[in-house]
Amino acid sequence: MTSALVSLGPSAVEPVPESSGGREIRPLSADEVKATVEWEIQTAIGHFSSVTSEERRKALRYYYGREFGNEQEGRSKVVLTDVADTIEWILPSIMRMFLGGHMTVRYKERRADQTAGAQQATAFVNADFRDNQDGFILFYNWCKDALLEKNGFVKLTHEERVEPKRETYRGLTIEGLAMLLLDERLQPVAFEERPDGLYTVVTVQAEPVSRIVAEGVPPEEFLIAQRARKLNDATPFVAHRRKVTRSDLIALGYPKNLVLSLPQDNSVELSGESVERRAGEEDEIIGTAMRMDVASEELWLNDCWIRLDEDGDGYSELRNIMAVGDSSVTILEDEEVNHQPFCSLCPVPMPHKFFGISIADQLSDLQLIRSTLLRQMLDNLYLTNNPQLEVVEGQVELDDLLAARPGNLVRVLAPGMVNPIVIQPLSPMAFNMMEWLEGLKENRVGASRWMQGIDASALKSTATGITSMMAAAQARVELIARIFAETGIKDFFRKYLKLLVETPMKKRAMKVRGEWVEIDPSAWSTDMDLEIEVGLGTGQAAERMAFLAQVLQIQAATAQGGLTHVVTPQNVYNAANKMAETMGFQMPDLFFTDPQGQPPPPKEPDPRVYESDRRAKDNEGERELKKTDLIRQAATSQADVEFRRLDLEERMKIEREKIASQERIALRKCELDAELARTQARAKKANGKEATA
Repeated sequence: MTSALVSLGPSAVEPVPESSGGREIRPLSADEVKATVEWEIQTAIGHFSSVTSEERRKALRYYYGREFGNEQEGRSKVVLTDVADTIEWILPSIMRMFLGGHMTVRYKERRADQTAGAQQATAFVNADFRDNQDGFILFYNWCKDALLEKNGFVKLTHEERVEPKRETYRGLTIEGLAMLLLDERLQPVAFEERPDGLYTVVTVQAEPVSRIVAEGVPPEEFLIAQRARKLNDATPFVAHRRKVTRSDLIALGYPKNLVLSLPQDNSVELSGESVERRAGEEDEIIGTAMRMDVASEELWLNDCWIRLDEDGDGYSELRNIMAVGDSSVTILEDEEVNHQPFCSLCPVPMPHKFFGISIADQLSDLQLIRSTLLRQMLDNLYLTNNPQLEVVEGQVELDDLLAARPGNLVRVLAPGMVNPIVIQPLSPMAFNMMEWLEGLKENRVGASRWMQGIDASALKSTATGITSMMAAAQARVELIARIFAETGIKDFFRKYLKLLVETPMKKRAMKVRGEWVEIDPSAWSTDMDLEIEVGLGTGQAAERMAFLAQVLQIQAATAQGGLTHVVTPQNVYNAANKMAETMGFQMPDLFFTDPQGQPPPPKEPDPRVYESDRRAKDNEGERELKKTDLIRQAATSQADVEFRRLDLEERMKIEREKIASQERIALRKCELDAELARTQARAKKANGKEATA
């Protein structure tokens, strides 16, 4: 059999003549679009009474530990909670992997000009996800839905709605009142003139709100086409079917007259999952039929994303159709879009189909078997402690037997009229069976008792054996986390980035790498790579810290070896920053400063140049030292000469003074001798005159 090639040119979208037996490609009428949407809703997986819906209801029943429905009066009705115990054991590890650090996602640039945008997007999305979207609770519910009900769903949309803001102004003067009424945004709804001449006015302002909304979708509210194999923009039909009030529709911007004209729908939500989830809390699920205010009446809203060739061009476009109603719908909005907003998680995905297998699916049969076995063990124990009695009719006072009290007296007409019926003791095989079923449960999902708390028998096991079992159990959890990261969480943050870029968002100042910057999401690129910060394959915190310590030691040794091109300051900062995160600190920037943006440290000199400079400096120092010695020696010689000169001058001065003194003494002696001679001469002359006389 041969097949001819079919042309895919423009003629492929042209109407086919009726005579050829083909079908005509043409635009669809409003009634045809409406009928298509109604058919997709009614036949979608997840609608009321579907097989998937019943399986999810069963999972919820087993999680809550409710009765199976096969209980017998007077027998044990105990129910084990294997499903709940295993899911609650897995969840902490999953949450720690995704949200244990200060960052959940990191955007990586594809080009050099995207570096700043990637850093800003990383800081902005992590902060907005954590603060504005209540990210921890969102992820907790999302992962729990997936582990329990096959798939968990999150819807990520940009919402524009109008919320009335009521304000009261008191003590206004006539001038203030006039200025207030000039504001066209304010609508007065109440007015009062006070006795003091002032006024009180109550106004309502329709305040527009534009925000990104990430909300968890209950599995029973999510619809998907039966023929769908995966959830992406090519999925034929997906929808979020939920109850909303007329007030919600008006706030979303739909005309009030149109919303009020929609037919009232008093049907209540009767999906199996919803009923099971609220069982025990509500005796009867009721709607809003008894509400007196029309705005609070609830309607079914089907927020649909459907691939449909509505314009007749031969190509099915992705359209967002907002339809209100149950069996018959009214279309409120119909527009062509680029992306559908849903993200899905599944712990055990199955090839070539959308819905996978949950942890509850893997354990529900074991929970039933173990509970049944435990019931029989308890029944045997009850009968052993309170055996049945063989009674001879008419020979025993039956009222005494019916009053079963310790030490009770039983009146009989003759001995041996009351005999216990022997109950076979419980076989040890029952306990072996319970142990075997426990091991089977661990093999299926990896929920080992070694991970939940050390068993007494662990004292008899080797450390290597326990470590191997813990590693195997941890590997199962890491596999689930890796599946979550690759199939749903990356898609979530990719959609998050697209919404931030494509929708009008106000600029926001944030601290990025230690510096305050003004972030404008519209300047980012949507083709950046995505990295999820998940601690997979690296063990517990103590092990990661030990590994990081070894990395830091290797970096230090490498840097000391002169291989600075192998280990950069950024590498060292990353390792130290990651270690602080592993220790549990939410702000590692308090301890380490990112080298990016910091002035570069001075370069280390070339050892050969350094040695040459050192030798030159040593030679220069030696020359300076010799010069100093010469100067010191010259100075010493000059000082010695000067000292000798001064000493000679001093001696000469003393000698001159000595000579001068001797000369004065000699002169004085001469003068005295002369004076003595003259005195003697006068005396002699006087003596002569006396003698003559």
